[in-house]
Amino acid sequence: MVLRVKKWYKVLILLGIILSTPIVLYLFSLQLSNLMLFALLAAYAGLVFFLIESFIFKLQVSNDKISTIYFSIPLSDIIDVEDGFFETRIRTRWKVYKLPPIDGVQMIFPNSSRNMFK
Repeated sequence: MVLRVKKWYKVLILLGIILSTPIVLYLFSLQLSNLMLFALLAAYAGLVFFLIESFIFKLQVSNDKISTIYFSIPLSDIIDVEDGFFETRIRTRWKVYKLPPIDGVQMIFPNSSRNMFK
């Protein structure tokens, strides 16, 4: 089973990029310090990264493991899956994975008491 990022999250990030592009271009035309230009470029690049990630990110669930472009973990290691508003958290024995909001994540761990939006 392949789970993808929620559509409203993709639209929200795309809207953020569309609305911030004229502001970023205007600020680039001003005489700002190199530090301010670096901070502006880093923030805008972060938004672009989130957009690209939301379009290519997928969570593949097989019989014995969950895999993404970042990690692959066995289902037996999962302690809890929390479906929040702006993120999905997968807690394992050793680490907490924070992912973008994903459609249908409740099906991985249906008995989780932390699934907020069902």
